[in-house]
Amino acid sequence: MNPQRPISRLTSWPATLTFCLLIVLGVLAVKLWPRTVPFEQCSEVYKKYAGADGVDASFLKDFRVNDSVAVDVVLLEARTDSAWGMLLQDFNITPPPQEVTEIMGDDCIDIWAAPKKDYSLPMDSILLNNDLIAMSWTDRRISVFSIETMQQLRSVIHNQIKESISKSQN
Repeated sequence: MNPQRPISRLTSWPATLTFCLLIVLGVLAVKLWPRTVPFEQCSEVYKKYAGADGVDASFLKDFRVNDSVAVDVVLLEARTDSAWGMLLQDFNITPPPQEVTEIMGDDCIDIWAAPKKDYSLPMDSILLNNDLIAMSWTDRRISVFSIETMQQLRSVIHNQIKESISKSQN
């Protein structure tokens, strides 16, 4: 009788199967593990609405707009009429007249620039001193894109126009 060598134990079927299972579990853990950004690294607008009643606030760090451009985005979605009214007031948004709403159809994404420090003010003349804001009336959602370069600005505008067109065709 020959004692089994340590190498042959490692190459046995149960050991190989266990090893493969550990690899699969490791890959799944990395892929499915929630990626959260520490609260201190989130934008001021996210911090303001993170605990607000009736508002679902999300902060997306380095959101991929296209293959080469990523921006930080805050998504604010109102769940109640009062929360939607608060967001409209804070961002100084006036609902369009009924005639305009009828022309727009089911949904249209409004997009504009506003100063980084106060979104209720008119756009700063220096484009990069602004953030880009996109709003969906139907979804009652406001997205705030933190813009730092002209390439980001062009890419976000292009992306939002594409999204608005695809929504209107559905």
